[in-house]
Amino acid sequence: MSRRSALACFGRGLALSLSKPYLAVSLWLIELLLASILILPVSNSLHDLLDHSPAASRMVANPDYGWWETLRRMHPDLLGNFPDLATSVLTPDGVKSSQLGDLRGIGAAAFSLALFAVVIHAFALGGVFGTLREPSSSLVTFGREGMRRFPAFLLFTLAGLAAAGAAYRWIYLETGEAVRNRLQELDTEWKALAVNFLRLGALLVALAAIKLAADSVRAIWVARPDLPPISRFFAGIASFLSRPSRLLGVLVFYALTTAALYFLWLWLDPSAGGEARLALVPLILTQQVFVFIRSLVKVGYYAGISEALTRAPSPEYSYVATAAAEPASGSAGALGDEGSIDRPAGGI
Repeated sequence: MSRRSALACFGRGLALSLSKPYLAVSLWLIELLLASILILPVSNSLHDLLDHSPAASRMVANPDYGWWETLRRMHPDLLGNFPDLATSVLTPDGVKSSQLGDLRGIGAAAFSLALFAVVIHAFALGGVFGTLREPSSSLVTFGREGMRRFPAFLLFTLAGLAAAGAAYRWIYLETGEAVRNRLQELDTEWKALAVNFLRLGALLVALAAIKLAADSVRAIWVARPDLPPISRFFAGIASFLSRPSRLLGVLVFYALTTAALYFLWLWLDPSAGGEARLALVPLILTQQVFVFIRSLVKVGYYAGISEALTRAPSPEYSYVATAAAEPASGSAGALGDEGSIDRPAGGI
């Protein structure tokens, strides 16, 4: 088995992502499509509320958060309680599922859009994992593999989402209710903060395990089409349990790289001084370049997961599938559950 480190796997994943930039382009276009759905209601609201304001020319490039707080009080129907829910997710009390029914306006549209993004997420991951296994591929391969893996990957995505919701409730919310009275009896605020940080840390570890387990199952599902579906599922779980440190390392390097991109964006501060309307054009273009680079890193993460689960081939073994022998008469129709074209390209 390969002794590659997590950093080496993530580095090879980034290199593979750069060699197939159309995957990042596909993710970028999907994100742009999802974001464009909210552009019209948000822009109409801003034009209606800012056209007569002296801050209208610089509001988008340099947001005035005090103005937004005033807007929330004057027009609660526009955003509803969405900002409050977003900011209270990691507070000691958390967010209850019953509070989601009170969403209104743009907040309700954003939550509905997130549910739609879950479906698109399953298609996109099917296309990414399937295309990464092909020696030569294109956007056609991305669409074909995305549709081929869509039913199974949608099931994995929904299962992972349900597991994350259960972890949030039982690890974070329920423990908060259990220790609420004990926290009030502590003599210092730092001890209460330490307890809350422990709850948050346990939640993050559980969410990371759920994500890595789901990604491992997806990678094995694509790499081993020769196995029955139930065997592929358990092989993915077994792969996750056998390489947790390497997979976690790939996830940590992905998180650090993404955080570095955000810190770089804050340091460059491209929105500074954008008071003229024409300054919004380069600002928007700069934002899209940033989103595209982030998509490249995201594809590199999934390629790194595949690398972390891949064994080094022996000298006589190749990742490229050999030409299939001529089938015997009467056996041409005996294919696997996904056809002979899906013969495994590498050993997992």
